Amino acid sequence: MLVYLLSAIETDEDRALFVDLFEKYHDRMEQAALRIVKNSHDAEDAVQNAYLQIIRHLDKVSEIPCKNRGFWCISIVKNEALTILRKNKRIVLSEELEEKPIAATEETLSYKEIVQLFAELPETYRAVLEMRLILGYSGKEIADRMGITENAVNVRINRGRALLRKIAEKEGIHP
Repeated sequence: MLVYLLSAIETDEDRALFVDLFEKYHDRMEQAALRIVKNSHDAEDAVQNAYLQIIRHLDKVSEIPCKNRGFWCISIVKNEALTILRKNKRIVLSEELEEKPIAATEETLSYKEIVQLFAELPETYRAVLEMRLILGYSGKEIADRMGITENAVNVRINRGRALLRKIAEKEGIHP
């Protein structure tokens, strides 16, 4: 796959930058995609699509601080995986994505319902919950990425979950 992707890049400098990103983040990107789509074929598609997006935006990589490049790559693959799920209409709220289920309903929430619930959260809580529940980052990794303390991350996760429960109850989804 790497040879195919490198053929789409024009300059040696950009190729070197892409190879560096590939070597550093490929495994984490695959894991993040697989965590979302639950299917190795779809995960590979999501990773490949993410690499194509990265290639399209290689000129912007130099503007991203080195410590945030991994988060940027993981965010792209996460979005590609969610796009694949949306296309396949196979959205399932999985206990593997959550430490504690938000709602114990007999019906599985649709992708649209999950997105609507998360969309109602303030960005402060939504960002840490996405990093923790979807990307699987530890509290320390989230703290490093956001430039806050690990304690602040834990507080935001707990408050975000509580707020998400309230929003779910308001929408008629009872925990």
